[in-house]
This record gives sequence, structure tokens and C-alpha cells, in this order.
Amino acid sequence: MGESHAPDGLGGSARDRALRGLVDQGVLTTEQAAAVHNALAEAEPGRTGLRWAEITGYVGAGLVLVGAFVLATATWDDLSRAWQVAVLAVVTAALLAGGVGVAGGPRALGGRSHRVPTVRRRITGALLALAAATSALGINVLTEEDTMLAGGAAGLVVAVAGYVVLPSAVGVVACWAMSVLLVGSVVDVLRGDAYDQALAGALAFLALGVLWGALAGLGALDHRRLGLGLGAGIALAGVQHQLVGFGETVFAYVLTLLVAALLLVYYQWERAGVLLVFGILAITIAVPEMVWDLTDGEVGAAAVLLIAGAVLLGASWAGIRMHQARQPDG
Repeated sequence: MGESHAPDGLGGSARDRALRGLVDQGVLTTEQAAAVHNALAEAEPGRTGLRWAEITGYVGAGLVLVGAFVLATATWDDLSRAWQVAVLAVVTAALLAGGVGVAGGPRALGGRSHRVPTVRRRITGALLALAAATSALGINVLTEEDTMLAGGAAGLVVAVAGYVVLPSAVGVVACWAMSVLLVGSVVDVLRGDAYDQALAGALAFLALGVLWGALAGLGALDHRRLGLGLGAGIALAGVQHQLVGFGETVFAYVLTLLVAALLLVYYQWERAGVLLVFGILAITIAVPEMVWDLTDGEVGAAAVLLIAGAVLLGASWAGIRMHQARQPDG
């Protein structure tokens, strides 16, 4: 069964007439009716063929990209910088045009994006995400920077614009990846060759994670829990990578425990399992690091593993208790 894309988001079937009637009665809004219509259409048996077509499209697009990459790699160094920038600009423009076309044209984007069927939304999100990546690379080639500062900023602008006109899960991931690239480039530029500024880098990634959590919590993202998970992940990974990688063990477990506390406190307000999972993970990482540091490494590896296991069990038990406390029936 093909996709339904009537001008108002509904077709002419009995089900669609019923939905339109509920809109007329004020029971549902137009957006809610369109969402119900798309959800029911996705559940129909005939959608199986469309899903396989979607998968085939992803595989085909992947093969084309791999082929283009191999071809470009073989001749890339022979091209002048102007030609390299031109090639990346053409690829970016093609990806943007393809994404808009798959969505149903410019009129399907923006305020009308809720009417874009799920399959088209995913494919469009993937194309726009790739456009953000190629634009970042193109700006980097143009500026000839050692870091991706300008490229990361350009990629973030394209990714955010793509998510605004058509929200999708892959669009959230693209925005997150470009924000991580940008912050990482800023940290590299400010730090230079001085590796003793690891704390500043850790705080930068911690702030980025808090920003993502705030955006998700305030409803700026349609994919709320995905945004929370990405924010929690980059806060934890950023602190550990920046501090442990440069030997700043004390700051590493102190800030990791801070991340755990923020996530568990946030979980009391926002019941998202991903917050609980990352909070428990942060505790499990930080406590063995703290024990190792406070004992000057005299605790053996086996003991550290036992401590980590005990902490994980205790944190899991506490997490279960917290989750149960959030239930209406206790």
C-alpha cells in the first residue's frame, strides 16, 4: 500500500472521514488527526513492502556514498582546493535538494512537517544529516584550518536548520554530533599544546551535556528522551576522556560523581530511564577511580573489579527503588 498524502494530511477513506469528523467536533486538532492517520497507516500490513523499500533505499544510498568516497579518495589529492570545495558544495546541495524532494517539497516542511509520513521523515532526516557533514567538511577544506572550528559551526547550522524544518531522530543525532565537533574544536584551539588544561575541556563538555539536557527538558526537542540520553552521554564521556586521558584522576571522579548526582536529581523530575542508566553508570565508574586514587593504587585489579561490581549492584538497587517510588502505586 502506498503512502497517503492528501493536501490536509488525510485521505478519503471511512477512517479518514471519521478522523476529519473528530477534528470538526473539536475532539482532535488537525495535527493530532494527521499523527493518528500516519500511525495507523504505518501499522497496516501493506507497509511491510514500504519498509523493505526504505531499507533498500538506505543500502543503495550507502553504496553510492561508499563508491563516491572511494572514487574521491583516489583522485582527491590531484584536485585543487577550489575543485575540492566545489565538489563538496555540489554534494551538499544535492543532499539538501534530495531531502526536500523526499519530504514532498518545500511546502511540506516547517509548520506542515507533522504531515510528512514516518518513512519519508526518516529518509529526509538522513539526507539532511549527511548534508550537515559534507558542509562541515567543505568549510574545513575552504578555510584550511587544523581544527574543525569553522567547519563544525557550519555543520551545526545546517543540522539545526534541517531539524527545525523537519524534526527527526537522525536530525537530533546530527545536531548532537556537530555540537560535539564544535566544542571539541574550541577546546583544542584554546588548549593548543598545553595539556594541563584538561579541566577546562571537561567542564566544556559537561556544560554541553547540561545544555542538551536543558533543551530536552524545556521541550525544545521533539525527541525529548533521545536528547536527554545524548546529553548525559556526552557529559559523562567528555569528563572521563578529558581528565583520565591527561592523568587528572581526582577531578575525573569528582566531576563524574557530579554528573551522576545531576542525572539522578533530574530523574526525580523527568522519568526517563536513560537518566537512571547513565547515573548508575557514572557512579560505577567514579567510585573505583576514587578508591584507586585514595589508596595510591595499592588496591589490586581484582579488588577494583569487586568494588565496581558491588557499587553497580548497590546503584542498581537504589535505581530500582527510585523508579518504584515514581510509580503511582508505589
